[in-house]
Amino acid sequence: MQTESITIHATDTDILLPTTHLRELLMANHVSEEIIKSCETALADLLKKIVVDAYHNDEQQLITVNISYNGKGVYIETQDEGVPSDVPVHRVIAAKNLLPPESENEVETQTETKQDILDEVWYEVDMGKNIWQLVKYL
Repeated sequence: MQTESITIHATDTDILLPTTHLRELLMANHVSEEIIKSCETALADLLKKIVVDAYHNDEQQLITVNISYNGKGVYIETQDEGVPSDVPVHRVIAAKNLLPPESENEVETQTETKQDILDEVWYEVDMGKNIWQLVKYL
């Protein structure tokens, strides 16, 4: 398994770095552009949420991002010490393991965008840290 870890400040500029590392790691392993974009989008959205909601734009705060790839999937974990999230996880990032569709129209929408959805998203607060885990299986 290949793993990269990067710690960044909670700034709009710094949150671009992990997505760049993610892209480089996945391109080096010949992962499809579709999956790379899906993972990049999910990570960028999550990092923006952490900066705004968890840290209230406090640029002195840190976020640690761990990115792993093993041929079977892409695994991304973030850790921060900001305010715990009170927003339901499924409203932050779409993933197959989160709430089931509420209607037939939602089933159609999910089918159309299925390739853009992560397979799993997990969130927990442990020892004063917010821990997000994003998974995209190949």
